[in-house]
Amino acid sequence: MGRRAKVVFFDLGETLVTQNIEDNLVTRRALDELSGMLPKRVSGAKLYTIYQRGFKVNHAIRSRHHVEIPVHTWMTELLENALEEEPAESLVARAIKIIVRTRAANSVAFKDAKPTLDMIANRRVPMGIISNVSSHEVAVEILKHVRLDHYFKHVTTSAYTGIRKPDPGIFLYALRRFKVAPSQAIHVGDSEAHDVRGAKPLGITTILVQDHKGNLATDADYCFRSLGEAAITLESLLAN
Repeated sequence: MGRRAKVVFFDLGETLVTQNIEDNLVTRRALDELSGMLPKRVSGAKLYTIYQRGFKVNHAIRSRHHVEIPVHTWMTELLENALEEEPAESLVARAIKIIVRTRAANSVAFKDAKPTLDMIANRRVPMGIISNVSSHEVAVEILKHVRLDHYFKHVTTSAYTGIRKPDPGIFLYALRRFKVAPSQAIHVGDSEAHDVRGAKPLGITTILVQDHKGNLATDADYCFRSLGEAAITLESLLAN
């Protein structure tokens, strides 16, 4: 990067935050709560089985075509399969609220997230989120729950744009919101497939943060095992 960055983008899940319990347990917890408000008796275990079946099909579509299937779509499908009838819109809305609340409540920030964000904020460089997630509200509420929301000017999600990383479209949309060129941006993420392969071909400087042992094969411009390790390089990039 030949000139000072004008924006730093971050992936969200497993870059800035993680779940304090296994991801499938978070989903089970939400579906157990949902089962208690259904008009027909359906156990949380059965809801989870239906969820898994739908997720497998939807994930294949999302991964192959880099499109998002929003939470409203897959939740409606899940409830329709569980109840064997079209669910009321009010029930779908209540179910989505449970998913959003449960995922946010079980999120925790990595210990070096806040110090890294503070360093960037002190240099007055704006920051944004670029995240693959089927609910925009989940991303927003997670950031609020872990008290990192105030650092970010814009939150760009696949749920909001309909486009998933690594498709360049979601990165280009985020760049447009900040009115900067790819060469003026840095993207930090934990996924070679989604973050590096999406951002680097556009000319965005890429930083891969992934806990690994030994040498990691990557096309990223920089690679570190934690945000804390990446902070010194980030600071130097922002000083140019």
